[in-house]
Amino acid sequence: MVCSISCTLLQQYTPKYFDVKQGNYLPECEINRICLGMTKFDVSSSIGAPTLQGLLEPNIWYYIFYHRTGNKIIKHQILALKFDINDVLVTINKEVIV
Repeated sequence: MVCSISCTLLQQYTPKYFDVKQGNYLPECEINRICLGMTKFDVSSSIGAPTLQGLLEPNIWYYIFYHRTGNKIIKHQILALKFDINDVLVTINKEVIV
């Protein structure tokens, strides 16, 4: 009896879906502020610290964001920045999945 009441209350107040936003979302205007030739310091001052740095390649910075509702991904953004040995930005790769 107690279990059935607890289960009923739990089902009643449990949301039907979960809305999850995780990572560093960067609007297009912020991404446009970075350009080749900037240093790591310039980039981090402009758009903040990366979500992830490459373990085997510490000169690759990743800015990752995703927004999920239930099992459906609403938006997924990956920005990968590659720096040379002098910490100068040489490659910008952006992927957005909507």
